[in-house]
Amino acid sequence: MSNLKHNGRLRWAPSFLRNRGQVTRAQKRAMRDHWDRFGIRFRHGEIIDLDSHYEFKGPLIIEIGFGMGDHLVHLANSLPDHRVLGIEVHRPGLAAATGKAAAEDLKNLRLIRGDARLVLTDYLRESIATAIIIQFPDPWPKPGDEHRRLVQPDLLTIMHRTLIETGECLIATDVDLYAEHSRNVFSKDDRWQDLEKSKLQLHRINTLYESKAIEAGRVITEMCYQTR
Repeated sequence: MSNLKHNGRLRWAPSFLRNRGQVTRAQKRAMRDHWDRFGIRFRHGEIIDLDSHYEFKGPLIIEIGFGMGDHLVHLANSLPDHRVLGIEVHRPGLAAATGKAAAEDLKNLRLIRGDARLVLTDYLRESIATAIIIQFPDPWPKPGDEHRRLVQPDLLTIMHRTLIETGECLIATDVDLYAEHSRNVFSKDDRWQDLEKSKLQLHRINTLYESKAIEAGRVITEMCYQTR
């Protein structure tokens, strides 16, 4: 994997927490038995040829930070004519998604382990995706941690490079402060415009995390943007 540092400095502030639970025995077995089918390995300096990893060509949807993979797997099931790519840094989520994809025998779902900003910048070609989905990213609510939030001007540049013309970015959060932050970031970039509704929202499901957020009384904010 490419180094996250450039000239001795981090290219981006880490946007994710380091530890996210333990991998269960069943998840370890799923990784051992099925990762070769669903996981995409890549090497430093090489661009991934996504066409070689899917059985057909079709519109590509990328989900960044897919958690335990419930929405990702549902999306792939709902849109069998689309290719779905999940990028996640945490091994328990990758293992859980691998097991669920295998159980559903999904032909159109692939997974990559890594920092999404690094993967999109160094390993994927330009203008390949019709949509990028970000659901419930770490909010970093404490003062001084705002720079660690995933949605930043540099991410908008990276996503704009990755998306086709009129490509979409969908964001969901249960943190009002993060929703306000995201709106502010997008409003200052004239390469993006608000999109009142996206057809992809019809395929959203309530994940376990989202259900708990609703039970706790938190409001779910959905935002849609389109490249100009």
